[in-house]
Amino acid sequence: MEFFDVVDKDRKPLGYTKRRGLKLEENEYNVGVEIWIFNDYKLLMTRRSLNKSHPGKWEVPGGCSMSGEISIDTLKREIKEELGISINSEDCELMDTIIYKKQFVDIYISNKIIDLNKVTLQKSEVCDIKFVTKKEFLKMAENNEIVKSVYDRFNIMFGG
Repeated sequence: MEFFDVVDKDRKPLGYTKRRGLKLEENEYNVGVEIWIFNDYKLLMTRRSLNKSHPGKWEVPGGCSMSGEISIDTLKREIKEELGISINSEDCELMDTIIYKKQFVDIYISNKIIDLNKVTLQKSEVCDIKFVTKKEFLKMAENNEIVKSVYDRFNIMFGG
């Protein structure tokens, strides 16, 4: 069972936690992260496991902060869990924070070299991984293969 710290609309801690999956009430938000990793102008995409929400859709690595975590620690944990690779704070830069529905999403960017042959997928979370060009990404979005919120943030961050 996972718990997260609840924050208000100004991202100030409200002093209590909630179990993941419970509805957020008015002025309740949580924090999540995602990372846009580029190698040779290609974006690292992960495919969601078929037993998750948005089954089989593509997204960028990330996830929700657990109670007591700051976003960079969430990012490190999620990358290690889902892909079996370590990322350091120096490997990434916080680009922006976007409020998406009831979540503050800290968006990181990185040029860390990722060797797909050294990735170990957490099958309960991720069933595939690949690098795509911007053109391929946009085609995938057109074909409804990408999680809508990821595509929305792509448009905000990179102007579609």
